[in-house]
Amino acid sequence: MTQTTDFLAPARLGSLALPNRLRIRAQWPGTLIANPVLKDLSTGEVRHAAERALAAGAELVALGRPFLANPDLVARLRTDAPLNPVRGRYLMYVGGAAGYTDYPALDALSEEPAQPSSDSIVAFDGERVA
Repeated sequence: MTQTTDFLAPARLGSLALPNRLRIRAQWPGTLIANPVLKDLSTGEVRHAAERALAAGAELVALGRPFLANPDLVARLRTDAPLNPVRGRYLMYVGGAAGYTDYPALDALSEEPAQPSSDSIVAFDGERVA
């Protein structure tokens, strides 16, 4: 389970209580990009971690590993399609195309899109999904 404060870990602020995080957010004039630590890379967990980060004041959410393993991540999150599993600890580039450009995209003809949840607040590619 992802902790609610994981998105502050890169700045070593992960242990701050919510009032302190909100104060930092109020004093920071720039864009706050959250980078949640994801222990479970399921569609629901990725979406939930992004929603928590946005609700805590982040304007953007970086989803590196899920995005590299799912070149169509936005479509998968919008339709509740399953995510490709991330291939191990050293999963991305180890020379050549294997593991870097060979993650499969959804086949548009074989996937029946699910309806996004009506309570979603996640912003993907610049638009709010209601």
